[in-house]
Amino acid sequence: MDRSRKANREINEATLQHKSKTEAARIDEIIVDKLAELEAAVEQMKQSPEGAADLERRTKLFGECNRSEGETPVQFYDKLRHWLTRHVPQTKLPLHPPRQEGSEQP
Repeated sequence: MDRSRKANREINEATLQHKSKTEAARIDEIIVDKLAELEAAVEQMKQSPEGAADLERRTKLFGECNRSEGETPVQFYDKLRHWLTRHVPQTKLPLHPPRQEGSEQP
């Protein structure tokens, strides 16, 4: 195996993955904007009964999703997005509806 080819490939790969400071800052700005949109969507969910119930189920199953001290917007965006997109198992429904006792006699 030619070691120089492998070294060149690794250097090229590292170069392609490198982000400049301006690119990283631009990406952070985009994520901050997306975080604001996500937080606004959560606030809208709280306004509807279905959305509030979904948030309550998620809080019950996964715990609250609050921003920790020292957590960057990028880290919190990832955590909140994951919290909102996690699969919530469906609640168990009764196998048979409850029997009605009372007025109707055969």
